[in-house]
Amino acid sequence: MTSLPRPGKAARARLAIAISLGVISILGGLLLAAADIIRGTATWPHHSPVSAAPLFLVAAAIAAVSIGRPPNGRHGLLRLVAVLAFTAWGTAQVAPDPAAASALNDAAILLFVIDGGYAVMAEARAILTRHKQAAQATQL
Repeated sequence: MTSLPRPGKAARARLAIAISLGVISILGGLLLAAADIIRGTATWPHHSPVSAAPLFLVAAAIAAVSIGRPPNGRHGLLRLVAVLAFTAWGTAQVAPDPAAASALNDAAILLFVIDGGYAVMAEARAILTRHKQAAQATQL
């Protein structure tokens, strides 16, 4: 097992920021859900901006971790897709024009589907490769 080099001070700071943003976005999402449950509705006056905040925060967290520890190859593209998806979804929450909000929601859905679909295909390929290698090893 190889060990990874320790990140420098600046990279550790960016990773700490990424962790903080991730935690805050999760807590914000949980608080939003709790408020909706308590109120029994998701139509209170400031719901849209409040619901957009965790989406923007998690997009920022993904960007910060990508800067703190740059990904290799396709992982960088997938992180960019995730940042764009969360940003589109957050922007749709605060868009004043319903047509723009709808287009942004559609873009977010497409980006999430691309991200999730690619993750599933990559994992399936990895599993098939491991099975193939195991089968070849038993034949030797």
